[in-house]
Amino acid sequence: MKVLNYYGESWRRYADFRGRTSRAAYWWAFLISGIIVFVLGGISASIWNLDNDDMGPLEGIYMLAYVIPSIALAVRRLHDVGRSGKWVLVALTGIGCFVLLWWYCSRSWPEDNEWGPAVANDATLRGGDDEPKQAQGPSDIIR
Repeated sequence: MKVLNYYGESWRRYADFRGRTSRAAYWWAFLISGIIVFVLGGISASIWNLDNDDMGPLEGIYMLAYVIPSIALAVRRLHDVGRSGKWVLVALTGIGCFVLLWWYCSRSWPEDNEWGPAVANDATLRGGDDEPKQAQGPSDIIR
């Protein structure tokens, strides 16, 4: 399954802060990780009789283990939209999370950039791309 390959790739490239990651690979890994945390929370709650809002040890261990792979995935996703990986630090401001969310949802750059060749996403593999091109030019100030 392609979805599980995306998640497995996030673990295989856990310390790879170079290169690019497609939008699909980023969001599928994000979704599967959330499902795993949810399932581990249920298991922890049933084993240790935790309340609904308490975090169990299984969740904590998984989330601690997935910190570096998720940061690497976010950096590679930023590279895919033409941004430096240092922009991930804007999340520390709070309001910067909205900017990052916009970039994480943005379409991949179709051409090669300084972080690597264009990532083949699902639309290009199907042979067509119905999405409009992302505007690039003087109005694209933040680099």
